[in-house]
Parts: sequence; structure tokens; C-alpha cells
Amino acid sequence: MRKTHDLPPIDDHTRRHWRRRRTDHSAGGVIYRINATGEVEIALIATRGGTRWQLPKGTCEAGETVEQTALREVKEECGLAGECQAHLGAIEYWYWDTHHRTTPELVQKRVDFYLMRAVGGELSDASIEVDGVNWFSLAQASQVLTYASEREMVSRAIRWLAAAAP
Repeated sequence: MRKTHDLPPIDDHTRRHWRRRRTDHSAGGVIYRINATGEVEIALIATRGGTRWQLPKGTCEAGETVEQTALREVKEECGLAGECQAHLGAIEYWYWDTHHRTTPELVQKRVDFYLMRAVGGELSDASIEVDGVNWFSLAQASQVLTYASEREMVSRAIRWLAAAAP
């Protein structure tokens, strides 16, 4: 099995000519609540033994809309029922999938994110897919999120909430 560092860089040539390629579409959410002191908090999940904090998200299943996927994934990974308020946008990136493969696959991934208001459920890390889940203030979330693209989604959520405030 080849290690990622043994693979060619993901450039235009590789994207055009690598023989094993696939696309993956996922969706997730920036789910928030207003806490007892009136502060907005968002739920984040921990993965990789608690070393990565990120937004809940997962792969679209057959027959689901992207919005339905986002709602399902937030429920599965955080234990929370949400109500979608806005589509925040999508991030796209390429990566090598070497997990249990003799020939690596080049994956083009798109992840759509929605702003969601928590309307039910209990914050829970019962999912085997996550190592932890917690509420964070908007400022804390921006500091602990592992990926810059997800920090951008939180920034968009902050702007949307500020514009919607009375």
C-alpha cells in the first residue's frame, strides 16, 4: 500500500490523468443555540482521538437532498435536531484515499454547509464516528476548528446571524 507522501502532488495533470478517481458529496451544519446568558454557541465534534475539532458532516445517501443529509449528519454526530436557516456555501478540495486500497483513489470532495438552529435533542457523543462533542462560543469555535475552510463557514454564520438580529 502506498503512503500519501509517495504519491504525486495533486495538480492539474494529476487531476486529469490519474486513473482511479471519484467524486464525493457531503453536507453538514453550523448548528447553534442561545445559552442561558444570551450568548450564541455552536456544536463541534472531535475526531482523531480528540485532536481535531470540526463541524459535523457526512456523505449524502441515495435519495436524500443535500439539506436532509446535513440534518441527518448533525443528528447522528451531535445528537441534536436542527432547523436549517440558510445555506452557508460549499467547500471543495481534492485528497488521496489510501485507506485499505492497493491503488490510491484521487477524490474530489464537495461539502455543503447549512446554518441550523438547534430545536431538540441532547448534545451527545454516542456516535462511533466521533470522539467528543461540545458547545463553543463563536470566538472559541474560530480558535479550535482545525480547518480554515470550516472557520470561514463559522464566519459566514456569524455574519448571517448578525444581519438577522433585530
